[in-house]
Amino acid sequence: MHTFSSTLYLLLRRIAAFLYDCLLLVALFFLITALAVALNDGQAIQHASYYLALLFVSFIFFDGFWRHGGQTLGMRAWRLKVESTNDEKITFKRSAIRFISGTFLFGITLFFAFASPSRQALHDTLSKTKIVRDYK
Repeated sequence: MHTFSSTLYLLLRRIAAFLYDCLLLVALFFLITALAVALNDGQAIQHASYYLALLFVSFIFFDGFWRHGGQTLGMRAWRLKVESTNDEKITFKRSAIRFISGTFLFGITLFFAFASPSRQALHDTLSKTKIVRDYK
């Protein structure tokens, strides 16, 4: 049985893990931007492909962790794990659905957890995944 406080606690842990992962992504973005600026003769990057590349790198980052071990570094630090709802490995399709819905419905998807019987976020429900505590 999930209570409001347990749902809020899990939500706060998820946000903390995401912020941790964002720090890692920012470091990756700095490297990519430095390379892009160097290849652009020191000029600012103003092309849409640059932003698409950053989005692609973000997806590769999360997809790699989710499909291989079920934990990003932030999730590992906060002892959370993403699993498939049917105990199968997370597929590329599920990972893509999770990333796209979580990215484009950012914030909204987390509040869904308070109304959901499973207490999972909308991007979990859409991708048929769930966040669980990792007691290892």
